[in-house]
Amino acid sequence: MVPDREGGPEIALADPQPPATPAGEPDFKADKPASPIDPDAQAFLADPVAWLKDCLARQADVRGYTCVFSRKEKPKGHNHLHASTMDVEYRDKPFAVRMRMVKGGSRLAREVLYAEGENKNQMVILPVGVLAWGGLAYRNPLDPEVMDGHRNPITKFGLKQTLERTISDWETLRKDAPLQVRWLGLQATPELDGKHCLVVIREGAADPDDPAIRSETIWIDPKTRQLVGNRLTDDKGGVIAEYWYNKLVNNPELPANRFKIATLK
Repeated sequence: MVPDREGGPEIALADPQPPATPAGEPDFKADKPASPIDPDAQAFLADPVAWLKDCLARQADVRGYTCVFSRKEKPKGHNHLHASTMDVEYRDKPFAVRMRMVKGGSRLAREVLYAEGENKNQMVILPVGVLAWGGLAYRNPLDPEVMDGHRNPITKFGLKQTLERTISDWETLRKDAPLQVRWLGLQATPELDGKHCLVVIREGAADPDDPAIRSETIWIDPKTRQLVGNRLTDDKGGVIAEYWYNKLVNNPELPANRFKIATLK
């Protein structure tokens, strides 16, 4: 479904044409296009990297969170999207992630846990079905079998980490030429149950780490300034990857042993 507009043009640098939208993908348009005097729009268009860094700085007090994490991604060398949805519990320091499979994902794992500095820095897997009789399994997070269907390992999971990678890529790109960006303003996002987010796009140049990526769209929570969604597309608008962090709760009260393997059962 295409969100309704209230009218007014999108703000753009060099007025680039919007990328094609793949079949079945919603055509995101600003619900409330920003006026030229919108401070956020002005700040982003003047210096997109500085604006993102300011968003990152505002998350200094976030020690952890819970969310429903959904992903679609096409790893290098794959021709189709791998999709899954997980309930996630995250701790910033020391880094720890616990994921319970809700839909899709590995047919072998019901739940996974990674806690930096523990379990010999292995990912701990709670198997499903008859495999559960063998007890917990331990795998290197970079093991090819573990990485199958994924672009990034569990060790790089996180809202801050994703935003940091984006900032790094944009800084690299603007060394060669000005960034081509667009400000779509505040819009309702179907993938986040209609939550209103600030939406920005970087397009044109190929991504430094994957030349197939030619555009990145980012959804920012207007209150917390956290990245709650991002989509990577190719030169034809086809989705290479997209990630959504829904029902986000910051600094939840979790049991002290929540990231210990004794609680996996």
